[in-house]
Amino acid sequence: MDHRYDRLLLVAQASAGVAALAVMSLYPPAEGRILLVPMVDRDVNATARVALSAGATLLGAGPLRGSLVVVGSRARLAAQRRPWRMLMLAAPPAGCGSPSRQAAVA
Repeated sequence: MDHRYDRLLLVAQASAGVAALAVMSLYPPAEGRILLVPMVDRDVNATARVALSAGATLLGAGPLRGSLVVVGSRARLAAQRRPWRMLMLAAPPAGCGSPSRQAAVA
């Protein structure tokens, strides 16, 4: 029996599991806190205009330059933004804003 093949298969499965968890943790919720990260224009005002035109509520600045944490609908935000110009990611409480401020919004 070839144990190198078994080890390689185990590493591949573990890597696929870690990648799946990473993608799921970054995928924005249908409704809730979303981190908007501009890819081209790092102007926070342009990011805010997109968020407000989609009916989202601004929570504050995100961890990256020009990014914002908003509360809104993923579908409405996706309809307002141009593809490849702005990323929408899940906004985890640990990385975006203070817990007391987020608890007041939620």
